[in-house]
Amino acid sequence: MFTYLLFPEDFDAEAFETKMQAMYDAHMKTIFGPLNIKIEYILEPIRKIHLYSTNPNEPEPTGSITYVYIFAVVALFLVLIAAMNYMNLATARSAGRAREVGLRKVVGSKRGALIMQFLSESTIFTLISLLLSLLLMAALLTKFNTLAGKSFELTVLYSPALLLSLLGVIIIVGIIGGSYPAFFLSRFSPVTVLKGEITQGSAGSLFRKILVVIQFTVSVVMIICTLVVFRQLNYLRNMDQGFNQENVIGLQLNQGMGQKSVLLKDMLLEIRGVKFVTSTNTPMGEGSGKVIFNVETDLGMSQKGVNFAVVDHDFVETMGIQMVSGRDFQKDMPSDTLTGVIVNETFVKRMAWAEPLGKKVELGDANTIRARVIGVMKDYHQTGMYNEIESLLLVWRPRNNIVYIKLTGDEIQNTISAIESKWKEIFPDQPFTYEFLSERFNRQFEADEKRGLIFTIFTILAILIACLGLFGLASYMVEQRTKEIGIRKVFGADEGVILRLISRDFLVLVSVAVVIAVPVAYLFMSSWLENYVYKSKLGIPLFLLAALLTLAITFLTISYKAWQASVMNPAASLKTE
Repeated sequence: MFTYLLFPEDFDAEAFETKMQAMYDAHMKTIFGPLNIKIEYILEPIRKIHLYSTNPNEPEPTGSITYVYIFAVVALFLVLIAAMNYMNLATARSAGRAREVGLRKVVGSKRGALIMQFLSESTIFTLISLLLSLLLMAALLTKFNTLAGKSFELTVLYSPALLLSLLGVIIIVGIIGGSYPAFFLSRFSPVTVLKGEITQGSAGSLFRKILVVIQFTVSVVMIICTLVVFRQLNYLRNMDQGFNQENVIGLQLNQGMGQKSVLLKDMLLEIRGVKFVTSTNTPMGEGSGKVIFNVETDLGMSQKGVNFAVVDHDFVETMGIQMVSGRDFQKDMPSDTLTGVIVNETFVKRMAWAEPLGKKVELGDANTIRARVIGVMKDYHQTGMYNEIESLLLVWRPRNNIVYIKLTGDEIQNTISAIESKWKEIFPDQPFTYEFLSERFNRQFEADEKRGLIFTIFTILAILIACLGLFGLASYMVEQRTKEIGIRKVFGADEGVILRLISRDFLVLVSVAVVIAVPVAYLFMSSWLENYVYKSKLGIPLFLLAALLTLAITFLTISYKAWQASVMNPAASLKTE
């Protein structure tokens, strides 16, 4: 049940929330105090429910402000990597513009004017990028909405606040991207430049190397994070759920239809492709009801909050749940229907029962009935894969609104058609709809799958941008070392030597980035995995895979230019005018 409060303007909600806590002592303590259950009352602004609520029972699926922050930081890193590329390539190509700077200074240009020129150039490039990005966004918005499950429209861009924010970001990025090249290029001495004595200097080379390391550190962190996300999802999917979902379909009955669930079960069992049929009031893997029962303990009968589900015969067998001790509900033992319950292993541990079979449980029916534990089943994930297994008690009742059918697996579509025919005989006015249990159970992973896919796309973009910069830098390096390579070849260096010569520096830089990125990614993903009850381990093989993948991508990026340099004719490179 959801309770909504409408407050007057300028109402002190915090004071009201404090005052609400007194309701526990006044009305609830006598009920829940003996059970050691504490209740607190929390106000939650409606506008914050979608991104901030941690309540699993909201009327609509919620988002997560954490992932908003994560994707915002990732987007920021992508922009910074692109800005670093511009800085790297602009300073690497500085020799090409050195004469321009020298001539401008000779004819009277001040350093401040030159700085403004280069900053303006980078800002204009960034504005052009903005226009291209808007076109791409318009083309890809529909696909993004499908991926993210949203309904964004282009009208969101008409917001003055958003337009001003975009303009501010573009100007800032343009200034950041053009700052170092502007100050670097504007400091050239016209006398030195016009003599052709311009050199790159060790400081500029060091700065470019630092930028490459930063770029690939971010990229490696994102690669590791992506691998961990999908490994965790795969781990949850492949965990033993404690029940068998294969070839199980579910039918949903309303309250009136539930009265005929026994008849439906009998008719479905006549179908050749149907193996078992059972019914319950609780969907598998989606939690359970909670009721206070009297349970036998070492101190006598004691009230306990109990998770319970109502089932009929064949539930344990249909779901493939293993029995640890005792037995399932049996049709040839009528007493099971009134005085028998089945509990799971966690229930036994919680009650500290040395011998659970025969323990008394007082059911809260209209006529209070003392039941006894007739069986202990192995734990299964009734609360889903994102929550701990809780104690669970099964009670037998014949008429329930959820019907599960275990198929043999032979000619499934023909069997489903036969089930539909039986359905229409019993419920001619109700549409026949079914759902495979595996599909419904796996729906709990959809949010993480979408986030993982979006993060993968971001990672690919980060690697692509970093590799584009690396390719440009490698091209420039080969161009600068053309004569050196020619001389080495004249003295007998073969293609392998030249290939290693060109590749070595970049592979060393990327290796440094890997060394920095691994502990950063480990700390970040260790914290992220703490959000999961069941989590995969961050093993060394995963980090080795990320490192090898990054080094392979780096080598492939620069190998073409390195190969070009290695097969170059030394006569052409050493020829002078």
